[in-house]
Amino acid sequence: MKKKITLWAITIMLVSSVFCLKAQSDAPKILKHIVTITFKQGATLKEIKEVDQSFKNLALKRKEVKGYEWGVVPINQHNKEIKHVYVSSFVSEKELAQYGASPEHQKHIKLGVAIIKSVDAVDFYTEK
Repeated sequence: MKKKITLWAITIMLVSSVFCLKAQSDAPKILKHIVTITFKQGATLKEIKEVDQSFKNLALKRKEVKGYEWGVVPINQHNKEIKHVYVSSFVSEKELAQYGASPEHQKHIKLGVAIIKSVDAVDFYTEK
């Protein structure tokens, strides 16, 4: 009797695992758009905050943006420059393209040009 119960329990666990894996693989992947900005030495806090606010406002205004977060790279022995990272989430490359072509984004990318040393961007789909 104990063997039957144990076998039954293992069977249920295996079937449950298969359904969980199937559900995870069916989950839509999210497209992440990551922008890292390195600010020039001498950029003021006010100027940097304007860039930060512009990213936030753009994420709030554009319906294509499904999620947004940002942060500051710590200054330490490996990084001596002021860098901010902005992450926006999209459901497709089409929506990212619409976002990039929007008048709001075109205006946004011109902001802070005088205080920005470099901009790096990368897009990727999340994996589960």
